[in-house]
Amino acid sequence: MAQETYFYGQGEIDAAPIVNGVLGKWRWIQDVSAMSIQLAVEKVEHKESYSGQKALVRSFPIGKTATVSMTLHSIDPDNLALTLYGKVVTKAAGSVTAEALPADLVAGDVIRLANPGVSELVITDSASSPAPLDPQYYALRADGAYGEVQLLGLPTPAPTQPFKAAYEYAATRQVGMFTAPQPTIALRYKGINLAEGGAPVIVELFKVATDPLQELALISDGNTVAGMQISGGILLDTSKPDTGDLGRFGRIIQLG
Repeated sequence: MAQETYFYGQGEIDAAPIVNGVLGKWRWIQDVSAMSIQLAVEKVEHKESYSGQKALVRSFPIGKTATVSMTLHSIDPDNLALTLYGKVVTKAAGSVTAEALPADLVAGDVIRLANPGVSELVITDSASSPAPLDPQYYALRADGAYGEVQLLGLPTPAPTQPFKAAYEYAATRQVGMFTAPQPTIALRYKGINLAEGGAPVIVELFKVATDPLQELALISDGNTVAGMQISGGILLDTSKPDTGDLGRFGRIIQLG
């Protein structure tokens, strides 16, 4: 009697970019709580008209479709770029010497600086001989993380505006929306089948074109962390031989 084989999967998923047909470096996309593959065919079906039953007499496929969907919990720029159609931009830490602030500021106003991660802030006036504003009259909000400063008050006589800000800012990694072509990637699932004593299983998807992000919950409640849904079409990989036993879409590997 054949031995039953059950599946309860966990595991790691790696992704590699495909640019101009060339496979790039693999990287782990970190915590993925769900991954599924869906296959479908487009069919022609014909029902006969002679028996009074309108019975199906022909059904055959004329097209094939495969898709993949995943839920990622590592919301970092590299993963966001897969579904925002963006490019990751790295900006080094630096400094600003004379960023002009809005004119006619009054006590209580909040000013957003051009950079986040602000430290060592000094504000000066626009007098012919610029003088620094006493730090008691302004404060960085959230320790400068968001690049916001609040004006707490003004001395008497009022200094000449617009004020100018000098500060240091932290390094950042950013990704824009719809700033790059649709990503094409390869995926490799390195699975652990808990239902069969942790047996390894590998799933390879040769070529996936990711879809735009459908939703990313930025305000969370309840007792679960946010997840980012990534989906895409599994494309025909024409770099693979069309006569191979394992096809040109992907493969599932069971060891042993």
